[in-house]
Amino acid sequence: HGFHVTIFVLEADAASAQSQFLNSPGCDVNLMDVIGLPTPDISSLVEPSTHFAIKLLTMMRETIPTIRSKITEMQHKPTALIVDLFGLDALKLGGEFNMLTYVFIASNARFFALIMYFPTLEKDVEEEHIIKKKPLALPGCEPVRFDDTLETFLDPSDEIYRVFVPFGLVYSTADGILVNTWDAIEPRTLKSFQDPTLLGRIARKPVYP
Repeated sequence: HGFHVTIFVLEADAASAQSQFLNSPGCDVNLMDVIGLPTPDISSLVEPSTHFAIKLLTMMRETIPTIRSKITEMQHKPTALIVDLFGLDALKLGGEFNMLTYVFIASNARFFALIMYFPTLEKDVEEEHIIKKKPLALPGCEPVRFDDTLETFLDPSDEIYRVFVPFGLVYSTADGILVNTWDAIEPRTLKSFQDPTLLGRIARKPVYP
């Protein structure tokens, strides 16, 4: 479609990632670059017992100066930046380099609906779901049963809750959200994101399946 893709990966995974992409069907090596990033030492920033997700988040945060440097060195600067939920801190690079920014949700639209809606809950509604184990109503979607709720959302005193739940408020700062789904699979949830009176009032940006 006339565009070039640059993929930033930690050096430990660079060779594997490049091999997978180059060997994938229909891959055109002239349209893609894989740039390895040094794996940062985060031993002084986290404890050995820290949850793996927080370690990964910390690692991605520490690579931002390197990504900034790599983009600065590029002859042709990117026009868009796509990050996943562990790379949200890199969204600020969009403003620095005049790039459009997008968040890629590797899971489905229902998962995204939950993580975006959860930090907007009133305390009593949250307690009804977490403590009383009542279903959680999502605007325009099927309610979330307590048994289906991710462990991340169950203990407000847990570090992973304090770190990841507020991220739900960050997604709307991007120019758009790319979700690993399609209309035939999750029509109701995707329609809610398009409705400014339902999840659309929280997302405030286009959600692309």
